[in-house]
Amino acid sequence: MAPNSFSQVQTKGKARSFMALSGLLIVFAMLLAACGGTPASNSSTPAAKKSVLKIAAQSSDFTQAGLNPYNTHPDAGLSLLYETLLFNNVNDGSYAPQLASDYKWNSDFSAVTFTIRQNVKWNDGQAFSADDVVFTFNALKQYPAADSFGVWGSLKDVSSPDASSVVFTFQKPYSQPALEQAAGKVYIIPKHIFASAGDPTKFVSSDNKPVGTGPYMLSKFQPDLTVYNKNPNYWQADKVKVDQVQFPEYKDNPSALLALAKGDVDMGGYFSPSLKTDFVAADPTNHKLFFDAINLYGICVNQKDSVVGGAAGLPVRLALSAALDRQQIAGQATAGLEDGASPTGLILPTRKDWLDPAYANIPATADTAKAEKYLTDAGYTKGSDGIYAKGGKRLSLELRSVVGYDDWNAAAKLVADQAKAVGIEIKNTTVAENDYYTLRTDGKYDYQMMFCGMVGGSTPYDLYNNYLNSVNIGANKVNFTAWKDDQTDKLLQTFATTADPATQKQAIAGIEKIVVENQPFLALWNGADYAEYSTKNFTGWPDATNPYASGSPNTGPDYEIVILHLQPVA
Repeated sequence: MAPNSFSQVQTKGKARSFMALSGLLIVFAMLLAACGGTPASNSSTPAAKKSVLKIAAQSSDFTQAGLNPYNTHPDAGLSLLYETLLFNNVNDGSYAPQLASDYKWNSDFSAVTFTIRQNVKWNDGQAFSADDVVFTFNALKQYPAADSFGVWGSLKDVSSPDASSVVFTFQKPYSQPALEQAAGKVYIIPKHIFASAGDPTKFVSSDNKPVGTGPYMLSKFQPDLTVYNKNPNYWQADKVKVDQVQFPEYKDNPSALLALAKGDVDMGGYFSPSLKTDFVAADPTNHKLFFDAINLYGICVNQKDSVVGGAAGLPVRLALSAALDRQQIAGQATAGLEDGASPTGLILPTRKDWLDPAYANIPATADTAKAEKYLTDAGYTKGSDGIYAKGGKRLSLELRSVVGYDDWNAAAKLVADQAKAVGIEIKNTTVAENDYYTLRTDGKYDYQMMFCGMVGGSTPYDLYNNYLNSVNIGANKVNFTAWKDDQTDKLLQTFATTADPATQKQAIAGIEKIVVENQPFLALWNGADYAEYSTKNFTGWPDATNPYASGSPNTGPDYEIVILHLQPVA
């Protein structure tokens, strides 16, 4: 294994020069003794070894030195610089204080007051205050492209009645979603830096010295490596046991997984069908996996496309959904590590308590006869090549994936094979990772279908709201399907504006029905936050017995919480 600290590297690099000087040092000590001097003691305590955590993150995070959380291509490690008001653990739904030390709702859930943590400093020495919180949220309001989670779709006002509190007032009574989105996902930025910057999505730290409240400060930024050192003035500095965090870039999954297997990095968030044989088996004592199934992988169908989108494309979407054997796709794509998804879009069994009994037995296997009936009923006729056509146009669709995403590309091949069996041609294309993220966030919806990793939360509301709410359509927003439906928006609003569990469950059941009957996205398999880690150099990782956060280095702010739990091995 390569040495995991700079001190080790430097010691090895200086070994030869030390030997050359040793004779001179001995002679010098003897001269001191002859003159009555005292030779230096050789019992001094050696300097403590610097602990360096090496993380393999997604390579798209190295595209440019935006170094702010609202850049369209956030850089690796931003959750070590910037923090949220609260931390929401999606595994159990709990909240932990961060920049807010406490919060309290009013009686009808129309407003929540956050107590802002005192004695916190930005890493340039200036004091953090309630003004920074108010500024951050007002910047998202002024520049909607920065509001990627659509928090101003529910907020009415954010104000600070005094130096230690911030009040969020909502357009209508809101409950849990407000905490998850606004308090748990919005990174607070410094007013004294961003006030003159204009649109925060376009801000670039020209001196590569981003200012945050987090546990680390940027030390180095280059195309193939980002390095963070401890922030000595961090508000909970006693929890920071890792001296330095490094993010080396890996061009694709295979190269990152090779580095993991060799022990060159301590933490990764990549998929491979051979994780158990290539990674775990390389060092069974230390190499571990943690998959907390809270997300969804599927196909986002562009509702603006004339063939497969909107009302005209409904029969095609339903036919595709019926053609898919989701369990077979999951088995092939994930090597059996994850299960096929429910056509409802619910992440099962994690969210089984929310499942409408009407869909308890909905099949995850293919029904080819049903698929073809959707097409023939809609006026499609099968050609001599086995592909359906209508109005002289063959039913040929394009599905985009990403170069090097092994699970997605394996699934894409199966999707194409299964679609062909019911008379739908799918042409699979791949794009570079950076191009994919641009395609997904530029707001042009220039695709028919593309693979999507869809982030879940502690209730089904999070995923449905992110990817189906019409307020999230557009550039830098997360409704990648451009699904726009008044009833969907109304049900999401109902869920968010009540604290009554029965009403919330009824709203989710209504959305399940819309998803099943319209398939705005085609759920394929239940997605975990892939996390690979080694206990050789650090302990304290989350696992199935202690899922205090997602273990993936691609999921923020979770990886900050993970690093604050880590203890270097002596």
